[in-house]
Amino acid sequence: MKRFSKTLSSVSVILAASMLLLTACGSSVSTSQATNGNSDGGQKIKLSMFIWAGANQDVVPKEVVADYVKKHPNVQVDFVESSNSVMYPKMVAGQKADPNNPVVNFGYFNADASAKGLNDDMWEPLNPSIVTHMQDIPEQYHTKDNRGIVWGVTNFALVYNKDLVKTPPTSWNDLWENPQFKDKVALWDYMFYSYIAPVIELKGKELGATYDKPEAAFDFWGKHTDQVRTLVNSNDQLKNLLISGEALVAPFSSQTAQTWINDEGAPLAVAIPKEGFVSFPYSLQVVKGSTPEQTRVANEIINELLKPENLTKYAEATGTPVTSTAAQVPDKYKNDPSFSVAEQKKGLNPDWSAMARGASEWKDLWDRLVKTKLQ
Repeated sequence: MKRFSKTLSSVSVILAASMLLLTACGSSVSTSQATNGNSDGGQKIKLSMFIWAGANQDVVPKEVVADYVKKHPNVQVDFVESSNSVMYPKMVAGQKADPNNPVVNFGYFNADASAKGLNDDMWEPLNPSIVTHMQDIPEQYHTKDNRGIVWGVTNFALVYNKDLVKTPPTSWNDLWENPQFKDKVALWDYMFYSYIAPVIELKGKELGATYDKPEAAFDFWGKHTDQVRTLVNSNDQLKNLLISGEALVAPFSSQTAQTWINDEGAPLAVAIPKEGFVSFPYSLQVVKGSTPEQTRVANEIINELLKPENLTKYAEATGTPVTSTAAQVPDKYKNDPSFSVAEQKKGLNPDWSAMARGASEWKDLWDRLVKTKLQ
């Protein structure tokens, strides 16, 4: 894998939902973990934590925070569960309205939101003297000035219905040129890294498309909309389409798909394209505008989340490969190629910086060149 700090930290994300997908989509829900009590001179410290909705993404964060507030009874943490595609625009609007009152104080952010946040100066630097478990994570996953830390890397591959697809897909090209998938491809709306990035990576020279000049890649998809059955906006929507056979294949998080397969018995399978996964980093970050006490507590909780045993629990619960060299790979994933360092290194690595800079342009190109041609 390319050095993450050269992609994200050079931003002054993408990839819809997300795409986990994977990252992960849903509506915003607020819950609370709190205890009564006073310490630190009687000061009550309240802050909010953003976590992803669905697919067991809330299990470990809530356990870790519950343990933390039990030990620190003056702290209250409210959870906001949603997707990055929903939450990040709210964070930007909140920053503009009142930079000293962020919508959330810290939490989990995908590559797209992380890159945009670096570009928008959204993140507060982490304190290495507090977040000591950053030392367990290889330097390639550190962000410039410690404005976040990559704790996990999910992979986007091709998820398909194994009962209905006679010949499994083998390449990203199958999405746009394989006749068995005509009118049977599901794409996550605005999750460009899962279907525009592969076009740029594999056909960029032929089409004259780059991350800074992506119009030809969007035009290419506009000419292949006969392959697309529908656009989706949630994990459950995609899962139901694939299980029912209304759609047969989709570029999506292999980790989320594996939870559907292993935990729910869904008749699906994951194909690793011969060109490799699309690598999709996940970060923990603190939001600027938080008070010094909120920032301190956020750093302390992030350090707890980065403990090897907690990262292993997160991997166990969600199927997400983690970056810490001290964390163990759960037994059930030891033979999963998405946890393989070799597979990660040979994957496609989108230019998150360029996509963040061109976010408005990419959305306009998608709406104008592709969505207008979909029925």
